[in-house]
Amino acid sequence: MKEGFFKKLLDNASDLIWAVDMEGRFIYINDNIKEWGYDKEELIGQPLLSILNAQRIGKRETRRSIMGIHQTYEMEIVDKKGTAHKVVVKSSPLEEEGTIVGVMGIIRDITELERLERKLKDEERLASLGRLATGIAHEIRNPLSSVKMNLSILKKRLSPKGVDVEHFEIAQEEVFHLEKIVSELLDYAKPITLDLKICDLTQLIDVAIAAVAAPCAEKGVTIRTEYDGRGHMALLDKTKITQALINILLNSVQASLENSEIFVGAETVKFPSSDRARVVIRDQGYGIPEDNLKYIFDPFFTTRKDGTGLGLSIVRNIVDNHEGSITIESEQGKGATVSIELPAP
Repeated sequence: MKEGFFKKLLDNASDLIWAVDMEGRFIYINDNIKEWGYDKEELIGQPLLSILNAQRIGKRETRRSIMGIHQTYEMEIVDKKGTAHKVVVKSSPLEEEGTIVGVMGIIRDITELERLERKLKDEERLASLGRLATGIAHEIRNPLSSVKMNLSILKKRLSPKGVDVEHFEIAQEEVFHLEKIVSELLDYAKPITLDLKICDLTQLIDVAIAAVAAPCAEKGVTIRTEYDGRGHMALLDKTKITQALINILLNSVQASLENSEIFVGAETVKFPSSDRARVVIRDQGYGIPEDNLKYIFDPFFTTRKDGTGLGLSIVRNIVDNHEGSITIESEQGKGATVSIELPAP
């Protein structure tokens, strides 16, 4: 076969294929390097470490490769934009007429693969919790209804006075609280049926903001929006996404300091495969401790005394069913930022 065929084969490989000389400088790199923000021409003759995180690859590994040892190891690469990628590196000595003249290797980006694996594990774990929650909710609902009814009958029949009235009211309030938990459990666990339509996401944001006007007024919280002066279309279920946005905004208001601001932005982000409509909600509240971030979408996880810990679980369920994504970034004492991405038409 012609040399051009093999060059095309290497350049079109989905992995990064490279070779360096004995000084660790690039003598070959395929076209995949463009995905890391570089041009081939600017790297030829440059040190390999110019694109690798030097703290992760050490000189010891490089020397072992040059000495003729095949290696496979994981490391982190920082691309030209400063984004870190988890990769698997396979390297081997580059020989010419029996003499080692450098090192060649393959770098495979496994960042997305690891993210999908984590997402799958999370979904399996949350599905198990959902099934458990549904069973518990059904078992509680009937006796809870009986307790509620009998409390009402006893209150009318006994006509309590003084402190006894207060005890009855406390009992009834707790029953109402339990009913709310049971309803939210069933909402979380039941299958979601979507009525998908192409909608202007900014209109749904405005509806959600109007819905949280009262709690905002109580704390003196203002909401500032930024839509780039245009609509941002997405394929979604209007009712479900509005519910998700209200849940997030309520969380932000509850976590906000008095007289602070919540920023809500919308944009359309272009990706190679498809466009995504993105909503960003950023508050100036207490923030989330780092140890709590990994549990934030778990059912029943809450730091509020009166919370059920199901609000964000329901939000994630809605977003996942839209084939979207949701992320939360936060630092304790510095507020939180929630980003939702949904398929754009």
